This record gives sequence, structure tokens and C-alpha cells, in this order.
Amino acid sequence: MEFVVIARAVDQANVPPQVQIALAKQTFQMLKANKDPRIKHTYGFAGERAGLMIVEAKSGDEITEVISSLPLNGISTFEIHAVGGLDAVLKALDQAEQRVAAMAPAGVR
Repeated sequence: MEFVVIARAVDQANVPPQVQIALAKQTFQMLKANKDPRIKHTYGFAGERAGLMIVEAKSGDEITEVISSLPLNGISTFEIHAVGGLDAVLKALDQAEQRVAAMAPAGVR
């Protein structure tokens, strides 16, 4: 299963700026070196102290493990979303269409 993990720096981190920079550098060096094969893609947000990762994991516990391994973990917040493919979205839309059609009065289709 794939997850989108959005990471944002905490503005009021009680960590000196030098340490914040060092943790960020360690994190991005780790990501660039592809040390964790579960992290499939990483992107930074232009002009922000934030970014996203595409992570392949089997469970929420595994996502927690991936996030906990990041040096920036203690001074960032994380938003996690499970994502599905377009085929699943189209199947859900077909099912919704069928439910709506079944609710319509006879002769109004």
C-alpha cells in the first residue's frame, strides 16, 4: 500500500538553528542515498520548510517506523494519507453511478 507523507517543520521548535540545519541536512542526505527502500519518492515544496514522501508500507505501524527513523522527526509534523490507484477511483465512481441510478424514480434516467 502506498502512503503520501507530508512533512512540515515546526516553527517553534526548542532546538537551536544550527541543530535544526544539521538534522535537516542528515535527513536529506539519508533520503538522497535511498537508505530506506520503502521511501519511493521525495519532493520538497518550493519556498517552504516542507515536503512529501511516497512511502510503500504494509501498515500504520510500518509508516510510524519509517517516520521515526528520520532525523527531522522530533522537529517536524507529519500528515499521512493512504492513496489508491486510478482504477480503484474509477470503480468507486461506477458504483456511485449505479447507486444514484437505482435511487432515481422509474422512467427518469
